[in-house]
Amino acid sequence: MMPSLSLDHFGAMVRNLDAGAERWRKLGFQLAPRSPQMGAVPGGTGMELWATANHCVILRQGYLELIGIQDPARYNPWQSRMDRFEGMHIAALRCDDADHAYASISIAVDGFDPPVDRRREAPYGDGTRTMKFRNIFSRDAVWPEGRFILIEHQTPEILWQESLMDHPNGAVGLKTLIFCASDVVALSARLSALLGVEPQVRMPGQSVFGIPNGGALIVMTTTRFRSRFPNASVPPLPCIAGAVVNVTDLSAARTLMAGNGVETNDCDGGFWVRPEDANGGVLQFAVG
Repeated sequence: MMPSLSLDHFGAMVRNLDAGAERWRKLGFQLAPRSPQMGAVPGGTGMELWATANHCVILRQGYLELIGIQDPARYNPWQSRMDRFEGMHIAALRCDDADHAYASISIAVDGFDPPVDRRREAPYGDGTRTMKFRNIFSRDAVWPEGRFILIEHQTPEILWQESLMDHPNGAVGLKTLIFCASDVVALSARLSALLGVEPQVRMPGQSVFGIPNGGALIVMTTTRFRSRFPNASVPPLPCIAGAVVNVTDLSAARTLMAGNGVETNDCDGGFWVRPEDANGGVLQFAVG
């Protein structure tokens, strides 16, 4: 039986974390305090600090993650991805039990490693608390579009703090991730196997998947992407090229961004901002 998955978060990567954080603040997001990342290091014997740290945008449904370099002298596990382009590189799906999820998906689809324990010290109130989670990581050779992560949150209350979920732009949820690929059929087949569902919409150059427990994934060609987001830049294929975030009031969100000097563009169901203003990927805003 396939695990019940939902859209958890996407991860954008930039070299200059301060500059990246300021871009998202101009879009009206409240960013959680910076948190150093840690994990395995080549030649190491346990969990060590990495070169990178993150800021998270915590939403009522899902969140956005911004990763950047804090200590360049340390090991950077994301170096090859940052060298490829600055932008969206992580697509994370939430599961209830990582061991059960791995047992199911390893039968259905190739290219995922067994679950590993992860932790980091996360800001909490006036101090920090240890955040714990278990991750199933995709292998880049099989999933070149980005690093897929199936994540079991073991301490969700540390991430989803009430004080962090009030955003000036009214953001409430991460709705959709958008992938661009030259071979939409092949990527769609792998996603069907991973999610355990067929596309809700299938047309030439585009597939739309509803994730069983919430959220959606869209796969499209660059032609369809540019039809939806005219003149938007697209990272090297295959890639995660954009996301849709729900807000409570489109007009208020757009007015806020315009006041911060951010150009917005009309689209069906809302508006969008350029990758240059959103840390490497298109961000579309919709009501939800």
